[in-house]
Amino acid sequence: MGWQLSAQTQMFQRLDFPVSSNGQTLEFPFAGGLNAPQLSAADLNQDQIPDLVVFDRSGDVLLTFLNEGTPGKTSYRFAPEYACYFPLLRDYALLRDYNGDGAADIFCASLAVSSQEVQVYTGYFENKILKFKPFRSSYPSCPTCDPYAIFYPSTIPGFWNNLLIAQTDLPAVDDIDGDGDLDILTFDGLAGGHVWLAENMSAEMGFGNDSLIYRITDRCWGRFYESGVLPCINCLSPKPDTCVSCFAGPIPVDDRDDSRHPGSTIMTFDQEGDGDKEIVLGDISFNCFNMMLNGGNANVAWMTEQDSGFPSYSTPVDLTTFPAPFYLDLNNDGRKDLVAAPNDKFRNDDTECIWYYPNTAASGHHFELQTKRLFVSDMIDVGTASHPALVDIDADGRLDLVVGNYGYFADGIAQNASLQLFRNTGSSSSPKFNLDDEDWLGLSEFAPNDYDFFPAFGDLDNDNDLDLLVGSNLGSLYYYRNTAGPNKPMQFQRDFNAMWVTMDVGSFSTPTIVDLDSDGLMDIVMGERNGNLNFFRNIGAPDNPVFEASPTLSKIGGVDTRVPPSDVGYSIPAIVTLPNGAFLLVAGTQEGHLEAYTDIVASESPYGVVSDTYGNLDEGNRSSPAFGDLDGDGMLDLVVGNLRGGLTVYKTELVDCTVSSNNLTEIRQIAPHLSPNPARHWVRVDWPVGQPVQWQAFDVLGRRVAQGEAPDSVFTIPVSNWEPGVYFLEMSSSRGQRAGRCALTVAR
Repeated sequence: MGWQLSAQTQMFQRLDFPVSSNGQTLEFPFAGGLNAPQLSAADLNQDQIPDLVVFDRSGDVLLTFLNEGTPGKTSYRFAPEYACYFPLLRDYALLRDYNGDGAADIFCASLAVSSQEVQVYTGYFENKILKFKPFRSSYPSCPTCDPYAIFYPSTIPGFWNNLLIAQTDLPAVDDIDGDGDLDILTFDGLAGGHVWLAENMSAEMGFGNDSLIYRITDRCWGRFYESGVLPCINCLSPKPDTCVSCFAGPIPVDDRDDSRHPGSTIMTFDQEGDGDKEIVLGDISFNCFNMMLNGGNANVAWMTEQDSGFPSYSTPVDLTTFPAPFYLDLNNDGRKDLVAAPNDKFRNDDTECIWYYPNTAASGHHFELQTKRLFVSDMIDVGTASHPALVDIDADGRLDLVVGNYGYFADGIAQNASLQLFRNTGSSSSPKFNLDDEDWLGLSEFAPNDYDFFPAFGDLDNDNDLDLLVGSNLGSLYYYRNTAGPNKPMQFQRDFNAMWVTMDVGSFSTPTIVDLDSDGLMDIVMGERNGNLNFFRNIGAPDNPVFEASPTLSKIGGVDTRVPPSDVGYSIPAIVTLPNGAFLLVAGTQEGHLEAYTDIVASESPYGVVSDTYGNLDEGNRSSPAFGDLDGDGMLDLVVGNLRGGLTVYKTELVDCTVSSNNLTEIRQIAPHLSPNPARHWVRVDWPVGQPVQWQAFDVLGRRVAQGEAPDSVFTIPVSNWEPGVYFLEMSSSRGQRAGRCALTVAR
């Protein structure tokens, strides 16, 4: 199996701009959205205050928040920098402190494909930052046992078994028997409606809390059976020494028949403060919770009562579908609260996805619903799958934000897919967005029969204003012609030409508009569900675009964003013009990383690969990139959408070649001259400003590779140690003058 640390040091600076929606200023607008969150408490910065870690099963993404609240108050600050120190995670992640050292540890699923194994990471502090290392176990007489997975002795002497937890499930990691170490409650990963107790024997064997030594000591913990047939109703045993089956009646504990396990989530807590654990279950088939009261004790659990609509005394949980419970103190009052969230990766309640029940009891537990949108209401979150585009809608010189979505799920069905307009109401250097229209241009008229709307802007009819193409789940296009004219607020008229419907790539069309063959006519490059990129050549006239139904080339550049064994890629192209006039292609993917390519032409020959993980960014499944200069500094910013319906923003090192230099602050357009170019050993820079100069060199990924100062504006730069390739020089004078970036090729 093995293990892997993420070390997600992002190459681009993360940005955050003010956003308001319906009169409310969002606290963390560009945190990226949430769909299937799992909440855990952990001290991230060693200040002895529990912070918040949110792992989202939908895309396997981690969000970290610092606790800035006071007693009785919920207040968190989004702090994504702490997530860089977590390992890669998949399916579930529960933070618990198994060794009592104050640093949270992680109980999580294995990264191995199709694995149901459990692994653990031990937390530790370094420079007041929570970091992790894999926990390694020892299994005597078992050379084939993976030391990074949890095993337990088999009933056959000398043999060991994996502790298997179904990928759909969420176990409970808690001190079940009250001996001070952490046990695990889970349904058998292969079958059955009975809960297994994997008891940590570390304390019993004299190792304290430093070890994790598990044994299956109870294969029918609580003596109940989860049938998965009746909504949140389980079969309880009449006696503590017999295990019940809904279909066979009471049976001896060791003779139970585990024939079916539909999928479950588990939370434990001590409702009465009597030292034993009650259990809260979510089921894959239902929208509710079942809470069972423990009438036994810490050593022999026996569930004697159940609340099939927990908490029935408040507002029962009702989440489509497969809810998961979490137990942690969110409002700093010293009492742990209840949180309910969807556990399904897809087709869940993607807007009301964190039901927060503060514990209002002076002692014991009484959970009262406060909100169904904790944290989510403070983010840009358009439901499921966000597709951003940056464009100046109202001709005020500021880029606005248009976001398409898959839709909002209700009762397992995607509804209300639309385009949303966030108008930029800030200044040219300090953008500020306000949700202006939740159904811009009325695209929702096509939902729910069509959805997953993807906006792309470009001048298709050569009238010097930007038109709009919208891709969708159906695989074809909607075309809206801008009739306003140049430098005027956009006005759109839909073009009903059947051509746009026949340009069908199968499913999930994601267009971008670009003259790829350099013939003066704007073409269309279109991604699709299968992960390839299609090229549609414009065979019309400059003012009358014409495209054939089938793509001219169906696999340009050899681009394939699928990652085996997946058969889908969800390719999303974004094409940037570089200072030398060439194109850079950045492609979004199903897995969430970004891929970057050069040598972009109308050909199926393989493009040059700049990076398989551009910017080292990964915002979860279905990354959707869009570029634009939001703050007017002449450099492109990158907005990324994702499966969770949110957005993130980064500052790249790419120059904005679409903006006239006259509009760039403090930039004086005196072009430097480089010679020789290409260079092999050194390059002479001649920039006639007559002042000392500071310079920096960046590669095509935006990484700074060199920098220096020159006493005059004519100087040389040694490049013999640079790798062959294209670089960009950035220069500024002692009086604040800047030169637009110029490209330098280093050859050998």
